[in-house]
Amino acid sequence: MTSVARQEHIAFQANLYSDPNPTRRSLHGTRREWVESAVSEFAKPGTKVLEVGVGCGIFTRFLSHSGAEVTAIDINPDFIHAVATLPNVTAHVRDATQPLDVEPQDVALSSEVLEHVPPDRSVAMLKAIRAALKPGAVFVLTTPQSYATMELMARLLRFPPVLALARKIYGSVDELGHINLLTAPALRRQLVEAGFTIEREARFGFYLPVIADFGGNVGQRVLVSVERAIRHIPVLRGLLWTQAYVLRAS
Repeated sequence: MTSVARQEHIAFQANLYSDPNPTRRSLHGTRREWVESAVSEFAKPGTKVLEVGVGCGIFTRFLSHSGAEVTAIDINPDFIHAVATLPNVTAHVRDATQPLDVEPQDVALSSEVLEHVPPDRSVAMLKAIRAALKPGAVFVLTTPQSYATMELMARLLRFPPVLALARKIYGSVDELGHINLLTAPALRRQLVEAGFTIEREARFGFYLPVIADFGGNVGQRVLVSVERAIRHIPVLRGLLWTQAYVLRAS
């Protein structure tokens, strides 16, 4: 029996980090490591941290253990219910494209959320986060790149013959639900409009079908080597999946 895995399911998101496929596990694991490393620089005991879009709660738990005072926001009640009892966490069901109604925060985190926001509300979400931050506060942000190879393959699944073939091969198909994919230049323009300056940025995560899906550990190592070779080449780094930023509230 075939199935479609969906982003709104907690189990789906949690399983991304333990996927049996080495490449897929590496894609999500690398992003997790980058986010946790970046946030650790600024989220200290007593620091006020805003997380916008908690998903399966993997970063909410990380922040909870840091001793920071965490305010968690998500539009999905199931996600909020799952983190509401964590120590040092106050959780709210809210639309992040509207005013967040929280006290001024020292740090904000939003990882793999912006791509799920309607394009005409993208800047509104960034402005809502900026309005919730103290001047000079830090914002850690990750989102996919518009022309990443992973996203290009996902777009092909919109065609019924391609979707049918994928289901036949894999048995299940991940529905990414990404409706707001931005190139790095387009995102930078939105960040400036929202009142942020870029302190640090990175690109990582390379996927190619067949090699990624059937190459096992060897395929994963090959793709990591390719990623390292292209991440500093202006045109080719647009093929990498994740764009990641450490930002300052102006």
